[in-house]
Amino acid sequence: MDLLAFEDYAVALFLHMVRAGAFFAVVPIFGRQTDSFILRLVLAISLGGVFWWVGGQHVDVPHNLLALAVMALREGVVGIALAFALSVMTSLLVSAGELISSEMGFSLARTMNPESGVDATVVSQLLQVLGFLLILQLDLHHDALRVLEQTYRACPVGQPFDIEPIWLGLKALIGGSVELAVQYGFPILGLMLLLSVGMVLLGRAVPNINLMEFGYALRVLLALGAMAWFLGEGSPFLIQTFRGVLDRAAEMFPV
Repeated sequence: MDLLAFEDYAVALFLHMVRAGAFFAVVPIFGRQTDSFILRLVLAISLGGVFWWVGGQHVDVPHNLLALAVMALREGVVGIALAFALSVMTSLLVSAGELISSEMGFSLARTMNPESGVDATVVSQLLQVLGFLLILQLDLHHDALRVLEQTYRACPVGQPFDIEPIWLGLKALIGGSVELAVQYGFPILGLMLLLSVGMVLLGRAVPNINLMEFGYALRVLLALGAMAWFLGEGSPFLIQTFRGVLDRAAEMFPV
């Protein structure tokens, strides 16, 4: 089925919206639940239209619908790859929260995460909310949209692109997210290790003490106190990490 010649602008607008829609469908900064679907749809249509208007408005019209579907799939891959790279900013906090919860004995205290719709520990949700607040306070969500705009210049709509820098960037971000999660949670994990050593020594010195009852309450109290103190002290590390993730995401799409 051949497309008419005047449809090239409509095809270009559609492909711009597909890339923006794929980005907003995956990135956690703007929500991923059904209650924010209309907001993300409006953002995708609006920003896709803006990027189409200020950028390339003309795209070679494909000869049939199958070719158009392939082009739309290619644009979706770009949007999803960028969104998945930026999701590292919050996923590392979720991983750090899971590690801390396991050490303090809160691994079974799980509730539904309103952002993702799956159950998660209370500590991981607390750290994730902290990450969202930092992103909004520092206007990093605007930087994320600037990186999205960069993809339209690095990978023009309707044109083939090199997948290697995108693939290498995703591997580096995913591999580094685990390391960053351990680094962020290491002060609290270190305190839990020292407390475990102290409880073992106390148990040898005072055999009649009930370590199971006394130790659990002490671990929870110490972990909560350390987290309350570290939420402010660890903010510079998170800020540097978030900016590094944005820089690496931008390097995936060199202009």
